[in-house]
Amino acid sequence: MPDESKHLEELRKRITKAPTSPGVYRWLNAKGDVLYIGKAKNLKNRLKSYVQKEPDKALGPWKLSLIKHMTDFDVTITSNELEALILETNMIKEVKPKYNVMMKDDKNYVYIRVSNDEYPVLSVVRQMEKDNAKYFGPYLSAYNIKRTLNTLHDVFHFRSCSLSTDALNRGNQPKRACLEYQIGQCNGLCVGSLNQKQYIEGIEAVMRFLKGDHRDVVIALKDMMEDAATNKKFEKAGKLRDTLIYIESLDVPQVVSDTSRENTDAIGIALQGGKAQVVVLRERNGRLVEERSIVLAGEADNIGAVLSELLPQYYSVETDIPDLILIQEDIDDIAVLEAWLVQIREKSVEIRAPERGKKSKLLALAQSNAKQKVSQQFAKWEAAAQNIETALNELKNALNIENDLRRIEGYDISHLGGTETVGSMVVIKNGKPANKEYRSFTIRTVKEGEIDDYKALKEVLGRRLKYLKSPDESITIQKLKKKERDTWSETQKKRLAIPKNWKDEVLVIAKGKVDLLTADLRKSSKEKVLYGNIEMHAQDRDLQHAALDALEKEIGITEWYIQLNISDNLASIHGLAPSKKPIPDMFKPNKDPVLHRRSTTEDVSLKSIPDLLVIDGGKGQLSTVVEVLKDLKFEIPVIGLAKREEEIFLPGESFPIDLPNDSQASFLLQRLRNEAHRFANSHREKRIAKGLIGSALDDVPGIGEKTKKDLLQKFGSVDFIKAASDEALLTVLSATQLAALRGSL
Repeated sequence: MPDESKHLEELRKRITKAPTSPGVYRWLNAKGDVLYIGKAKNLKNRLKSYVQKEPDKALGPWKLSLIKHMTDFDVTITSNELEALILETNMIKEVKPKYNVMMKDDKNYVYIRVSNDEYPVLSVVRQMEKDNAKYFGPYLSAYNIKRTLNTLHDVFHFRSCSLSTDALNRGNQPKRACLEYQIGQCNGLCVGSLNQKQYIEGIEAVMRFLKGDHRDVVIALKDMMEDAATNKKFEKAGKLRDTLIYIESLDVPQVVSDTSRENTDAIGIALQGGKAQVVVLRERNGRLVEERSIVLAGEADNIGAVLSELLPQYYSVETDIPDLILIQEDIDDIAVLEAWLVQIREKSVEIRAPERGKKSKLLALAQSNAKQKVSQQFAKWEAAAQNIETALNELKNALNIENDLRRIEGYDISHLGGTETVGSMVVIKNGKPANKEYRSFTIRTVKEGEIDDYKALKEVLGRRLKYLKSPDESITIQKLKKKERDTWSETQKKRLAIPKNWKDEVLVIAKGKVDLLTADLRKSSKEKVLYGNIEMHAQDRDLQHAALDALEKEIGITEWYIQLNISDNLASIHGLAPSKKPIPDMFKPNKDPVLHRRSTTEDVSLKSIPDLLVIDGGKGQLSTVVEVLKDLKFEIPVIGLAKREEEIFLPGESFPIDLPNDSQASFLLQRLRNEAHRFANSHREKRIAKGLIGSALDDVPGIGEKTKKDLLQKFGSVDFIKAASDEALLTVLSATQLAALRGSL
């Protein structure tokens, strides 16, 4: 093993951002040549195995030579291991990498061929030919597929001897019974036991199975297996069981091989930070043989604009133009582009944006790989320590900040037409994303249907920055003793009742001799939940903040249900939101509104002081954050990053600062802004999904949280629950619950 080198250290850093999905990986040398192609169930784990600090001592010279020369890698993600295996084989044959062991033939997978004859013949072959036959596959094991065909013959009796099919396809009649018929391996076509229609029906039944309709076969095989077991033919039952297991494996979909044998280019595009990453998956003769990765220069606003400019440039120099070009969305002038391509190729060419079917899955695979390339580009940039150091220094100098930018926080607001408004906080520490310190915020001050990014941003920054405030040492907390509580109670009209097994506690928070608030609380020894009334005496907003800060510190992480009359903004900053349920009747509550706060824990991320705040937006959003900082008396540098021209605004400045778009600092800020946007959208989508699931099942009487969870785990979604049979639902529900479910959904 060579000495530890810089290129292996950078590869280790990048591999931490590699995908954990199945796929194909390629090790490259410094010139970009492919040295080795391999497949993996988990790409990240497989790549890590090559760059361990303490490598396996049993490594041979061939592997050591590969590790010495590899300086870069590339991956193509697939949907499953079958796709990865087939794609690996295709790519090795196409590229012929130096460090791969090359096979001399095509004995790696097989197809099932159904001939185009009056009496179709079904056979297992190694290659597809242009002979008008139908092909199914590929299948990884010739042994397994032949065994499955033998079993299918037991079900459909489709197999006839070559003696009969050869004669009948020539227009002759067979002259004698074959040996296969006598041992049960021929359906008797040679002796006239069935006619042409019956024979073709058997072949079509097998073809339906090969297309994925396994129901009839599975039912028949289970019956045969049970019959064999009943008759103590355990060896036969075992073979049938193994065949059933293999049939289940055939349900794994794969899109990297297509028996239509159509030549196709699938063009996937990922946009990020105004840049475009393109992946072209090239399918030739029905096999995915190559992935081409293209990074486009210039600014890109949308996928349609990228496609309109990319297609003429790419195919003007590409000599191998396919029959079909798949794109993510329809664009203008498709007919003109097709006519131009036909003129170059001298054959028909179709440009299509598929919405369903195998072609749409191939296009989706190209899109996924384009997104993965973008992610790997960022990882490659981050792995180079010099880039990060340059970016931080450029940013520090451009903003005239004296302190080092060790912690930068980025913020974004996301909503869907005024619904499910959420905020995000993402963190970069020492130039690298600190994913564990990302935080999301469900906005409480913006009402349903209201669109107000300024108000939402004000709430997010207020809730985040309040954790940095030092406690006011002049504030005191007094717990009233029993006699004092009794005396105080005589003057109160809104006291909650004190049920059995609950205890009361009265806290008075004061600044000097001035009372700020009085909290009348109910605590249980069995539940970590607190109910109560709070009367706010302080009128000054800063004192109200200080009083609630002191109360939070005193009460701790317990969940609150509190009757308290304060402004929405003040409540949201302290994690209080209108409660969806009232205080229980056993406390005999009054009619005041109830605020709820979930139990909280000590949050290291929110306790950390940022060196720079980056707001997704222009001067308006920036002014809102400056107002929050002023209210909370913080002096933290803040900038606004406008999306349209990637402009950077400083507080109080009318014009953006001059920071080149291709600078390392600009790249770092775009990375931060895109992360904030992605994280906000992810949180919003999760809330929407949760709301859709919860609302439908919450209204069903007699179904609690556990039963709801069991239903969703078994059936996946409310739609599948609706479509499920009564028999299937009764495995989770009682008859009463089933009736309630059918009556509600």
